[in-house]
Amino acid sequence: MFSFEHPEYLSLLWVVPGALAVWLSYLWWRRRVLLRLVAPSAQERVLPGWSVGRFWFKNSLLLVAMVLLVVAAANPQRGVRKAIAEQRSADIVLVLDISQSMLAQDVPPSRLERAKIFARQLIRALAGERIGLVFFAGNAYAAMPLTTDYEAADMLLRSATPDFISTQGSNLGAALLTAAERFDPNPEAGRALVLVSDGEDHEGALPKATARLRDAGIVVFCAGVGDVVNGAPIPVGNGEYKRDEQGQIIRTRSNEATLRQIAAATRGEFYRVEQGEAAIRAIRREVAQLQHRAVQTRSFEEFESYYTWFVLPAFLLLVLYAALGWRTRRSSYLLLSLFFNLLPADGPAQSVRSWLRQGYTHYEENQYQEAEKAYRKALQQEPTNPTALYNYGNALYQQGKYAEAQQVWEKALQSPATTPAQRADLWHNLGNAMAQQDKMTEAIRAYQNSLRLRPGDPDTKINLQLAQQKRSQSASQPQPQEQQPSAGQGNPSGADSLPQPSATSPAQPLPQPKTPPPGKLTPEEARRLLETTVAPQDQESARKYREQTPEKHQLRPKKDW
Repeated sequence: MFSFEHPEYLSLLWVVPGALAVWLSYLWWRRRVLLRLVAPSAQERVLPGWSVGRFWFKNSLLLVAMVLLVVAAANPQRGVRKAIAEQRSADIVLVLDISQSMLAQDVPPSRLERAKIFARQLIRALAGERIGLVFFAGNAYAAMPLTTDYEAADMLLRSATPDFISTQGSNLGAALLTAAERFDPNPEAGRALVLVSDGEDHEGALPKATARLRDAGIVVFCAGVGDVVNGAPIPVGNGEYKRDEQGQIIRTRSNEATLRQIAAATRGEFYRVEQGEAAIRAIRREVAQLQHRAVQTRSFEEFESYYTWFVLPAFLLLVLYAALGWRTRRSSYLLLSLFFNLLPADGPAQSVRSWLRQGYTHYEENQYQEAEKAYRKALQQEPTNPTALYNYGNALYQQGKYAEAQQVWEKALQSPATTPAQRADLWHNLGNAMAQQDKMTEAIRAYQNSLRLRPGDPDTKINLQLAQQKRSQSASQPQPQEQQPSAGQGNPSGADSLPQPSATSPAQPLPQPKTPPPGKLTPEEARRLLETTVAPQDQESARKYREQTPEKHQLRPKKDW
């Protein structure tokens, strides 16, 4: 049979509907805010990779992990061995008065409630003894036989009220005789009664009962409750009190004298409930002096805990939750990275990721030749990997290998796996490579392709304007007189040739991708050109675009997909 060692922890499962309500409210709020800020058709560009399905999947992992941890904290258990334990105990019957006089409130909150608290504390103090229960008013009945089931006794005491017995009154003699019948006829253990009452007796059968108990060797410990002098009326509900035949309010008083006579006649002791722990310790000492006998009790002695079955899956779910990102591209990278790190080092997928990481590290340290080697080895494993192609082209560009970088980026553009934002980056960097080779027409075309995919990017617009200006300046410069080409020679279709760099001119400094191509403008000329070419509304659009997607405006060579 399964049970929980700490079932109170299961109340924490209320967090499940609470979390679901919070997440639903968040999605509703997010949808309303986005509709006010961004058109539905542009939301994918503003928040690329965000998915409602991914949102629910990731949060479901967290929720299931939390449920598993709560169940683990409650510690499911199963009894694995039903053992027979032997212990030595005496027999104790607790007799509780539940007559209407016990409802008097001369001791707060009432006589009955104080007596029940005292009895429950006494049962806990008598752990190890066999306990029986007898309730009485005008009649008496055995509520529980002698047993070691203390929790059942505690439950019965907590629920005891005068309604348990239909015949009201106070018959102490019947209560003591009923309790005496609960003991074994031929006892081997000491026997004792604990009487908790206000001492009122209306039947007159007490002398006969005490004599029988004395002859049987049963000791009675009496615990009195209530005010001896003033007493108190008996409430009957609705603010009314119990009245006699003449209509006078009845005042009940505790009869300690009767209780003392019972204790003295049976060689017991008298205590007051108001003594609390002192009286309980005294009764415990008296019971310990009684003869004890060996009894056998059956119980589940050993339990096997199963909390580990829930902790391990919860841990794995939390690791997966941490690895998954809220956006599709980033989370895929992190999840694949986690998976590849768990594979053997000689696996091919691990090698590709390892080379990509090494290349990125070298690139960050401006070791572009080493980065080129690492990305080249990654491409040997996956020739069409878009991340490896993009970063490989960046490494080549930084070394001044513009033609090779151009070829690599053109190959990356052919990959169907690239997103529109990634293709915009590729076209921009391709335009830079063209500009470095003085291929201004091709550079202008590349910048225009980038702007078609991302119209508000200010860097690309500036580069486009500078490339157009440089092509105009080159076209306006006087061309040196040359010999007319012979037949079959010259430019095809009569097209004007692009200006070529001088063989003796000094090498231009290597610009970063996503920066303007080199030209002959002074800083002041560039500032004036920027002010005239980028309209104020374009600048505002670009500012909003950068705020919404800041990760797209970092230096392109340092960006990994």
